[in-house]
Amino acid sequence: MFPDLQPGDYQPDLPSDLRFGIGFVGCGNIVQRSQMPAYKRAGFRVVACCDLTEEKARSVAANFDNPLVTTEVEELLAHPDVQIVDLAVHAYQRLPLVEQIAAAGKHIFSQKPLAPSLGEAERIVEICRDAGVTLMVNHQARWAPPHRALRLLVEQGVLGHVYSVTHFHRAYQDYGWYAEHEDFNIVDHGIHYVDLSRYFSGHTPLRVKATTTMVPGQNAISPMIYTILFEYEASSQIMTTLHFNNIVSAPALHDHLWFLDGTRGSALLSNPMGTAKLSVSLKDAPEQVQTYEIAGTWGYEGFAGSMGEMLRALEEGREPECSGRDNLESIRMAVAAVESSNSGESVELSR
Repeated sequence: MFPDLQPGDYQPDLPSDLRFGIGFVGCGNIVQRSQMPAYKRAGFRVVACCDLTEEKARSVAANFDNPLVTTEVEELLAHPDVQIVDLAVHAYQRLPLVEQIAAAGKHIFSQKPLAPSLGEAERIVEICRDAGVTLMVNHQARWAPPHRALRLLVEQGVLGHVYSVTHFHRAYQDYGWYAEHEDFNIVDHGIHYVDLSRYFSGHTPLRVKATTTMVPGQNAISPMIYTILFEYEASSQIMTTLHFNNIVSAPALHDHLWFLDGTRGSALLSNPMGTAKLSVSLKDAPEQVQTYEIAGTWGYEGFAGSMGEMLRALEEGREPECSGRDNLESIRMAVAAVESSNSGESVELSR
């Protein structure tokens, strides 16, 4: 009746081959708080750390086996043990760095979003393709155990044909650089959930309709609340709605929920960024609910799992999941949502 969902079913398999050397370009908060601890625990081979602020590079390097510390990208690229560059700078800084890194023949593992615009993202993919280097985008949410567990239910057909994907997220980021970046809530943070909508549904929409609003007294230069509706081909028989209120000043009511409804049952994933619970109710047993406490975290398995996928792809000579080419679809969706919110009209996705 209910699936026997065990941690080994949804936790990512980390590679045993750790010969590839990783070099960080950018050693800011995301690296220090999330990637560095995950890579250290997973045993990944970090051989170089580069940041304009040397102290930041040294702080990250201190956690690994004597990597190169530098403030010069050229010095990192000249290091013979660097095969993968973990590009952890802001999206608007990436294009010229990608040109340098690809010209040096290094593979690129880019933080999301790949670029601030679709045109720049397409150019980055083109540069890496022409240089013959692998490009993967770190949508680490795909490897977080709660999201993998929910996706597993879909893949196993537990819910039947999934016809509705609904997301609610309530948080607060109306401060710091989050508030300073244009369209942060959709293109930067919100693209996690845009990408996950593809991950869960297995479809890319035909058109996008989005609404946003500014909030009195907010610090952010762009809206911090959105509702996005994705419309698909009629034959897909599915709809997706994403709602992200990122300016909820009452933290006791913050929450993060995914609802998936199918012809055989429904699933509710709650708190996937913390101690997650996945509840399942089936059509054939309407009075019963099975709840699973999901083992693992976004912080470790998410970040270690995504880099682990990059390492496995290089070892196996294949394109990684969430490759630059694949990620263009998520970029298109996010950019179209911004365009829709600005125009008030539905936007067709370009192909």
